[in-house]
Amino acid sequence: MTAREIPGTDPTRKMEADLVRFISEAGWEEAHTRRAEAAFSDLAIRSFRIQCDTIPEYGAYARHVGRWSGRSGDWREIPPVPCSAFKEHGLSAARAGDGAAVRGEAPASPAVTFETSGTTITRPGRVQLKSTRLYETSLLKSFARHLLPDGARLKIIIFGPTRAESPHSSLWFMADRVAGRLCDAPIWIVEHGEPRWERADAELARSRDDRVPVLLLGTTLLLRAYVERCDRRGLRFALPPESRAMDTGGAKGTRVELLRNDIAASFHSVLGIPPTHLVNEYGMAEMGSQFYEDTLLAAHERRPARAGFVIPPWVRTRVLDPETMLDLPEGRPGLLVHYDLANLDVPLAIQTEDVGAVAGNRLTLEGRLREAERRGCSLPFEQFLERERGARAERAPGMPR
Repeated sequence: MTAREIPGTDPTRKMEADLVRFISEAGWEEAHTRRAEAAFSDLAIRSFRIQCDTIPEYGAYARHVGRWSGRSGDWREIPPVPCSAFKEHGLSAARAGDGAAVRGEAPASPAVTFETSGTTITRPGRVQLKSTRLYETSLLKSFARHLLPDGARLKIIIFGPTRAESPHSSLWFMADRVAGRLCDAPIWIVEHGEPRWERADAELARSRDDRVPVLLLGTTLLLRAYVERCDRRGLRFALPPESRAMDTGGAKGTRVELLRNDIAASFHSVLGIPPTHLVNEYGMAEMGSQFYEDTLLAAHERRPARAGFVIPPWVRTRVLDPETMLDLPEGRPGLLVHYDLANLDVPLAIQTEDVGAVAGNRLTLEGRLREAERRGCSLPFEQFLERERGARAERAPGMPR
């Protein structure tokens, strides 16, 4: 009898508690010590085994590739899931009802459903979580370290919609939690799908006149659009010292450094926020953790900032050759695969479509995979799940899939 079959036990929630404890106590400077590496591997393998049980499609795939048990004890042996799979298959323990249907129970509704990026010809994927506890633990610890290293509790101006207006966005869920737990007096600039620039003007002028530092948060695109609008109109806000900004979703590629310098210069001239207080963030709906630049943290610690994004101590990132799917040497760019302990209701091993490099605990982004490479990297997983769907349909004719 497995733990899942023993009445009154819930290994998923016990696992969640262990992961929350690990993330809460993880040291940023000791992430790759022998002890930390052993603890990470143990938790990753335990999470993987639970996910094979609670996410049927993932468990079937792990068996198919011969990595069901995780006996090796090496987190690198955990098979990753391509991001594209979330568009077609909704890989989640919340979707599967955590085995409730098998036990004759009604599956619980997911606590939250995030939608991944779609295009005009592809539908968005769905990331369903039964609990946001791990997500919030990871989010708040990383955000506080990289945006609030001085312990300040700032007024926050969010260049985006409220969660009520955009309930399936992981970014605005993140903003909502940060505003409620770490900041004061949140102001939301986007309403009914439209940016209310005059509201931003008024709030920034108030912060300037009252000498109250402020935190700005939004997408790179929207923040830059606002700064350019101010520049065209000759508006300048000499915001109080210790004001800062977090932007996300910026460019990836060879012009990144040039673009970041341009953005930083415009923020400084228009808003009075120096480059040291502008922090770029990298994240995705499929992951519970985010990556931040250490520009503000470095300024707080009075040291030079290091290039790239800081990999949280509860995340490991592999860089693979997209043709062979083998690990590349440190510093060489390739396909990024993240192993995130903040993922429990969805697979912890996520194969992205991003190209980047890793050196130590730093990640640099260099672009996206070409279309042919994206298809090639995700094809084995997609083909397997399609065969599984067909086999299930044959075994249970007339039953919904």
